[in-house]
Amino acid sequence: MRLPLLKVLPEDFRVTEALGLETAPPDASTHTYLLLWKRGLTTHEALGALSAAFGVEVRDVAAAGLKDEDGITEQFVSVRAALSPEDIARANARGRCGGEERRWQVALHGTGTTALRTGELDGNCFRLVVRNVAEPLATALAEGPRRHTHFFVNYYDTQRFGVPGGPKQTHLIGGALLAGDEDTALELLRRSGSAEGALALEHQGPAGELWQRLDPRVPVFYRCAHASYEWNTRVRALLRESAGADVAQVEREGLPYTFATTRGAVLGLAAHRPELDYVRYRWTDGVCVRSTAARPTVLQTHISVHRVEPDPLHPGGFACTLSFFLPSGGYATAAVHQWFVQILGSVGDGAPDPAVAAAVPAGGGRG
Repeated sequence: MRLPLLKVLPEDFRVTEALGLETAPPDASTHTYLLLWKRGLTTHEALGALSAAFGVEVRDVAAAGLKDEDGITEQFVSVRAALSPEDIARANARGRCGGEERRWQVALHGTGTTALRTGELDGNCFRLVVRNVAEPLATALAEGPRRHTHFFVNYYDTQRFGVPGGPKQTHLIGGALLAGDEDTALELLRRSGSAEGALALEHQGPAGELWQRLDPRVPVFYRCAHASYEWNTRVRALLRESAGADVAQVEREGLPYTFATTRGAVLGLAAHRPELDYVRYRWTDGVCVRSTAARPTVLQTHISVHRVEPDPLHPGGFACTLSFFLPSGGYATAAVHQWFVQILGSVGDGAPDPAVAAAVPAGGGRG
């Protein structure tokens, strides 16, 4: 039985940040907080666009999290400046980076005394449309409970490792940078299909010059992607060890994953190893800082089913609208794909064929 499709249209994937952001009166503030709405851009691209629009250094524009480019997303950003309504209106007039497919807008949220930092985000609210749902699964969703408790393995999903339609190799770029091999990192970057990859294609000088030109948070992101891939590898092995036969080995966009086919297998992993240390890299006070922290191996969410109706884009299939909340670091595509892997066996011809799962795109972007 086939797995449903995610992110067929940008409007199918909507995410809004949740952040307990402390504000202060304007006359006591050094930063302006904005709510950024974007479509078709990575967060790094959007921060660069805001830097140009407000006439500030790119390091003076910051976000608490990274958001996919192949969806419609809302997130908070901070700008080290006192921005007026007129400044914001002028910036919004520049918010098209390629027609309707690539655009952004900002709205004033408040003012405060500190810049946003990666990792401060509380979580994200998601509203997704899944498409090409087979009729037995669509019937089960329509007739079943509206709200489902779901446990899933806390993988970094495929969008962590490359842009939509591009090779999934951000972890390889990060590994080369960590090894001090800037030339290999540059060659991989040129094939990445990313915005900074386009800059790399135009670059003629030594590799180190290009890496120095980029927003320093970009090379840090690649180092983080390498750490994410290593974390996935360790969790995959732990799940196979704890779950036994209740797993499916899948390949998604060229990357290996092990999915639990039962809720019990996921809970077994949580009991066996609830947390696992992972490596973090951050750009702090002008340097890249390496640290470690505990990351949960399993997350829990509550998935609400809203509408199940015929899918006009896939005749014979159905579309279903889902909503849920995830804490910071959780991937909606990973949650939903694993949910369907767990429930497919109860409504059709058994667990999904891993080869079928491997063929289903998870979407792109950087989380």
